Amino acid sequence: MSQQGSESNEARTQDEQKIDNELAERLSHIIENANSRVIPLCKQIRSNIEHFESQKEEDRDEGALVKQVKPIIEQVEKVLNETNGTVRGANPDNRLSNKAQRNMQDHKATPEEQRLAEALKTMMQEVQGTIDWAKDKLESFPKAKKDLGPLLDALGQPLSQIIGGVALLLSGVLNLLGRLLDSLGLGGLLKGIISATGLDKIYKGLGLDKMLNY
Repeated sequence: MSQQGSESNEARTQDEQKIDNELAERLSHIIENANSRVIPLCKQIRSNIEHFESQKEEDRDEGALVKQVKPIIEQVEKVLNETNGTVRGANPDNRLSNKAQRNMQDHKATPEEQRLAEALKTMMQEVQGTIDWAKDKLESFPKAKKDLGPLLDALGQPLSQIIGGVALLLSGVLNLLGRLLDSLGLGGLLKGIISATGLDKIYKGLGLDKMLNY
């Protein structure tokens, strides 16, 4: 009887693993698709600001820079908002409460989860990296800073929601992402997102605090 129960548990775990892998693959596709759209836009933001910065001081027109860069930032925000909506709809059965505690202590990352963590790392590097870089550059240009600064700040919200949404669906990916970002010196950024989205409180309530100690 106990042997049957063990076999049943093992079979169920394999089924759950398959569902998790399929979800990780689906989410990877969503994030990678978003990256293919936002990376060129982030490069445009950087090249416009670099071109502006390279001009002689008397030739610089901050109003023209704002007109060039504003619609690009808005395009990035649109893609991130669409992606956030798609992530939220990828698995509507509210899985965290009934599955996040399963196999978390000895959770071995699957290739699908590693792919997803890499895609999220790329998104954070490109988007948050561009936000921080652009804000730093605009410090010297008050008009452009005034007009573009809030738009750049606004990009951080859907980015945080995407990371938080994925972590709610596949909590094991959070640890992977944390280690990847730590190796780049960006671990503090993820901790800020975890706090801002309330993930730290949710994980604590489920007894998963240790997952935040990557």
